[in-house]
Amino acid sequence: MVACSLLASCATSPSDVRVSRSVEHTGTTEAPLSTEPPTPTPTPTASPASDPTNPDSSDSGGASGARGVGDVLFPDLGNPGIDVTHYEVDLSYAPGPHTVQATETMTIVATADLADFSLDAVGPVIASVSVDGVSAGFVADNPELVITPPTRISRGNSFTTTIVYSVTPAANGSQVGVENGWFPTSGGSYVMNEPDGARTWLPSNDHPSDKASFRFTLHVPAGLTGVANGRLESHTSDTAGETWIWNETDPMATYLIQVLTGSYTVIDDTGPHGLPLSSVILTTDRSTMQPFVDAIPSEIDFFEQYFGRFPLQSYGVAITDSSSGLAMEEQGRSLFSRDDFVSGRLGSTEQLLLSHELAHQWFGDAVSPARWQDIWLNESFATYGEWMWLDHVGVRTLAAAVAESLQRRRSASGSTAKPSVEKLFDFEVYEGGAVVLQALRLTIGDDAFFSLLKSWVRDNIGTSRTTGDFVALAEKVAGKDLTTFFNNWLYATRLPDSLPAPFS
Repeated sequence: MVACSLLASCATSPSDVRVSRSVEHTGTTEAPLSTEPPTPTPTPTASPASDPTNPDSSDSGGASGARGVGDVLFPDLGNPGIDVTHYEVDLSYAPGPHTVQATETMTIVATADLADFSLDAVGPVIASVSVDGVSAGFVADNPELVITPPTRISRGNSFTTTIVYSVTPAANGSQVGVENGWFPTSGGSYVMNEPDGARTWLPSNDHPSDKASFRFTLHVPAGLTGVANGRLESHTSDTAGETWIWNETDPMATYLIQVLTGSYTVIDDTGPHGLPLSSVILTTDRSTMQPFVDAIPSEIDFFEQYFGRFPLQSYGVAITDSSSGLAMEEQGRSLFSRDDFVSGRLGSTEQLLLSHELAHQWFGDAVSPARWQDIWLNESFATYGEWMWLDHVGVRTLAAAVAESLQRRRSASGSTAKPSVEKLFDFEVYEGGAVVLQALRLTIGDDAFFSLLKSWVRDNIGTSRTTGDFVALAEKVAGKDLTTFFNNWLYATRLPDSLPAPFS
């Protein structure tokens, strides 16, 4: 997600408010930093560093009736007693009444003995619930849906839960100051779920620590398109309208779900090493938006040099009819607002938005944060990738971006690794964290740094990880203790007046 450092709102244009991301050069005399791909070299190992943000990072296990996985920033989200492995979502939506009718079947593994269990649900009106095909009791206990199966479920057992429900979408005012959930448009709809919006239209284990595969069957009126994550499995038309089935086989966090309805054209292509590309553009915008679709292969080629092979089954862009400023790394197909791309050319803002959300496919999508306080693992890395791309295309040097953000980081008051809910999408997590990555690169060297980024994705693909996991891998790759470095740069609320190495 692209957020600004002055106002954390997806409805705000980055070009208008993100002072720290201005494309003007700062006038610094520092030479541009090389973005040539490194040659990987073997690295020794070292003992992992501790994670000061979480003294007890062990699994809490979960128990019957447990509510919330214990996320410091969003304590209501998730359930430690269940592991959802697959969502089958059959959903109908039509513009006008703006009502979602859905049947959802979840495949779940019990990670505790369960007399009952909860799902995150704020808004869905539940008609019925069944467990393994047998009617189950349920109580809507906002913000949870508490389900009592016909018989107790033993730890380790797999079971299915089917929920029939309806929703009249309404904007959800999240604690982070960003409206999220299901957004009706004049001709259809889109969803933007980060960080807690999926639960407003989909009963779910709505926390990034629980990733699952998804299959979406979308029913829309005749002539409209239903779009979701993954590969298009089938499209059929009949007197009732259109049915579109999409299959996302890569593990995905709920906040990365994409559902679009409206008058869209699906554009299929092939990217590097045969990677399937699938973009969706408003049909009336096809010619205007084509340059952004055409740019995808070269963008992927660039990032693969530094981050490793593209980690998901496919990629593309979705450009919807929202207000300016929408940019979200929905898995496998990044979501943008047409208002930011109506120029039809790859200007500085367009380059910034496209590169940032593409970098997220490695950092945030393939490897997701295990806790929301670990969001810097998404946003700092995507911002650093954005800086590298803007340097590559001649918009702004990496050195200039680092110099300006370093100056701001010295006066900022907030820890990159320990954001509050209110500062989840603020400067310290984005540009401030990208400065941390540049400092790490200068500390351990280019070879180790890019080997670390590639190893982070390759070793953890399809999982959710913590800051402590990253620190441990960084020490292993660098072959030395980095406790002092991370305490000074990552965990510190403010940088000291006399900058610590490597910038001193």
